[in-house]
Amino acid sequence: MIGVVLWSDNSAGKAVFWCEDQGDLAYYEEPAIRVGQGAGFDTGDMVQFDVSVHRKLRIADNPRLVQEKAASYLPDALRQDNPVAAEPQPEGKRQQGAQIIPFTAKPGPRPFRAAQLKA
Repeated sequence: MIGVVLWSDNSAGKAVFWCEDQGDLAYYEEPAIRVGQGAGFDTGDMVQFDVSVHRKLRIADNPRLVQEKAASYLPDALRQDNPVAAEPQPEGKRQQGAQIIPFTAKPGPRPFRAAQLKA
């Protein structure tokens, strides 16, 4: 899987990756024996990693740096209210491609699922 680092804490050996398939985020934690000796990912770095699912969370393993600061604009763009936030384009260059439409919650009550009723 290829992803972009949205957040990292190199001293704790943890990071969160936004995945190329636009699915759930992947969480990385260095093994305890290596904490502090990690690759030192920074926000916006492009990484390649193996992914597994554990307790409904995507876990990233064996991350490798592909390109430094490949998408350093991405975390800020995701925080903005502007749903069409994108990579800055050079002046005079037209933006081509699809317009991104944000997901919005539907108003009204949410139906209960069977698992929620048993709790």
